[in-house]
Amino acid sequence: MKTILSTLIICFLAVAGIAQTTSTVNIIFRGVTKTTNNYEVRIDDKRYFSNTGTNNAPNYMISVDNILTGTHALKLYRLKSNSVSANANSQNTLVYSNNFVLREGYEMNITVRANGAVEFSEVISEMTSPVSTGPMATAVFNTLKQSVQSQSSQAIKAEKIRDVFMNTDNRFTSAQVRQLLVLVTSESDKLDLAKLAYAGVTDPSNFAALSNVFSSTTRRNEFAEFVQMSAASTISARVLISDSNFNTLVTNVKSKWSQSLKGEAIRDAFTNSNNYYTTTQVRQLMGLVTSESDRMDLIKMAYPIVTDANNFASLVDVFASTANRTEFNEYVISKGGVAVNTGMKAQMTVNNFNLLMTSIQSKWSQALKTDAVRDAFINTNNYFSTEQIRQLLTQVTSESDRLALAKLSFRSVMDPNMFYQLGDLFTSTSFRNEFNTFASAQTGVTVTSTVRTPMSNSDFSLLVLSIRSNLLQLLKVQAERDVFANPNNFFTTAQIKQLLLLINAEPSRLELAKMSYKTVTDPANFTKLNDLFQMQSSKDELTAYVKSYQVN
Repeated sequence: MKTILSTLIICFLAVAGIAQTTSTVNIIFRGVTKTTNNYEVRIDDKRYFSNTGTNNAPNYMISVDNILTGTHALKLYRLKSNSVSANANSQNTLVYSNNFVLREGYEMNITVRANGAVEFSEVISEMTSPVSTGPMATAVFNTLKQSVQSQSSQAIKAEKIRDVFMNTDNRFTSAQVRQLLVLVTSESDKLDLAKLAYAGVTDPSNFAALSNVFSSTTRRNEFAEFVQMSAASTISARVLISDSNFNTLVTNVKSKWSQSLKGEAIRDAFTNSNNYYTTTQVRQLMGLVTSESDRMDLIKMAYPIVTDANNFASLVDVFASTANRTEFNEYVISKGGVAVNTGMKAQMTVNNFNLLMTSIQSKWSQALKTDAVRDAFINTNNYFSTEQIRQLLTQVTSESDRLALAKLSFRSVMDPNMFYQLGDLFTSTSFRNEFNTFASAQTGVTVTSTVRTPMSNSDFSLLVLSIRSNLLQLLKVQAERDVFANPNNFFTTAQIKQLLLLINAEPSRLELAKMSYKTVTDPANFTKLNDLFQMQSSKDELTAYVKSYQVN
């Protein structure tokens, strides 16, 4: 019996091994000799030294075969001694650390220079090199071009061209890229596509001539700058973005005043950088974008640059609408993935929610109310808005129970980008900090948990000028939505009043007044905003909202 079991285990491991793909990493020490610093390279804790080459040749390469494809850790150490005998035990100095992605069909060249600089570049493996690396055949290209021209909308045309440029098997001449770009009318889309195309052109020296496809001087300048930087770049392979660089990116996106600028910043990061991202990092970035259509565009751009494509389908829950979830799942399937969670989350109706609230409020003890709220969150058929979760949590007086329930509720939230707003349900600093840490980990939105400080007069004046510069009321309203949605913005009632006076329509002003309540630093004065409304129904609605928002 033991023999049979052992045989089965060996067979299983053999089959599992077949499913793994491997490739080669070439470590190239360039200009590293006996008279310079020497180095140790560690790949996943396996050690390779520059001073083992014959006579320390100035261009010495170590080829490491059969490394599993995927993400690997790289560390570079400067040797304290050039003596080969000291390599094994010497306490060397770490000078560089990063991750890189080894792809099936490609070898990774890692070049280490005498000054400790590290460069990455990918080359097609000799075992998997295509027959031709030339541009797409004319007949095939003409068919592609006709297919794009036949699309009914500009959005679909741009999407089709984007997919073509993202396919690393496709190669084009600069002239072919031009023919595709002129089919797109949007200058911003045209610029994004041009940047995507660069990696696949066979004549990059001619690429700069495409600047005349742009009529905007700003776009021409940006295109020219991109070409110049790309031509000068010595790194042709992407590496997993470091935690510090990712945090800088998130901070940069959050600092943008409007949603359109936030989306543009993420788009630039996905298009222009030499970085790969994890699915978790993509989720955090999507949490900063409120428009589902923008999320859809960005998430499709993210797919080719994620390191864990097998987890990508889990991002389906960043979409609330059935149509967008369906589109996302179809996209995942089209890329060879498996769609998950195809069922639609349906937010609890107002009537059913009112019945649930009545049932909980009827409980005679806090213990029973807490159990009832917990049962509501555990029920996998229930989904709530952040505002509904707030109302349920305010039925629980114990802050420790409230915190546990808030964490439990995240599974059911329909608008996760608003989840951070529940932080003000906790009066205890320790509980508020713990909630903010949890919310930040789940959504990527970081909330300041210190004492609320209203925006300084100088910053507020700049903000007012920025909003006033919008010619249309629609744009002013959207700008103020973004301002009040920023978890790090706080205002006095007087400042909120100045912002609301920039809005003419009473319904929009009422909506913004509600949003502003979570940002006010002097809530006792908030009722002074009532005189901004002509209709008594608006005043009553704002008063009722504030009352429901406050902790019972």
